[in-house]
Amino acid sequence: MEQYDRRGAIGTAAALFAGGAAMVAGAGPAQAESSGEQARESFRVVDRRGWQRFLASSTKPPAIIGGKTYPADQRQGPDGTYLIFNDEDGNEKGGITAASTEASFSLDYANGQAITMATRWQGANGATLLDMRQMPDPALPVEQLPPMPSRVQLGYSTPEGAFLVLSDSRGRPRIVLEIDGDDRPSINVLDAAGQVVSRLPDAPS
Repeated sequence: MEQYDRRGAIGTAAALFAGGAAMVAGAGPAQAESSGEQARESFRVVDRRGWQRFLASSTKPPAIIGGKTYPADQRQGPDGTYLIFNDEDGNEKGGITAASTEASFSLDYANGQAITMATRWQGANGATLLDMRQMPDPALPVEQLPPMPSRVQLGYSTPEGAFLVLSDSRGRPRIVLEIDGDDRPSINVLDAAGQVVSRLPDAPS
């Protein structure tokens, strides 16, 4: 059986989203004209109990999950602007990140990311991805979470086109729909080992 080559479907998108640290930094921001307003790095909204409900920050902030505060260096994501949304218990439930070469919006389960919509770009190449992850055991603290596999990935990259990947509970792609960079469509059904068991159109002999 044919072994499916995932590079054609998610090559550039995967490279861009996995290689954030290797991105070429864009030009520095233009200096804004002074308006007399006092500069501040963050703006925080708290409720009557003093619990955080919203945070706008120009630096990577700590994360509050399950009533515990995790330092900023344990948060994934670039240095940039962060808008963080918290629930009625002060726990983080989503946010928006904006940086010079990427931007993202995410919504969370009780103890981990659920949906991320993100884009990254480098020179003339760019990629965008909608990633839906499997829900972990909500009773587990963040430190004990196993890797949460992606179940649905819908994306596009400049040279390689558009794709939809549906994966099983172990994160193994099982159905891949693709329109590659040359506008050729394909549908591949895979077994657990990544072997193609069905393909449309049929692969050339």
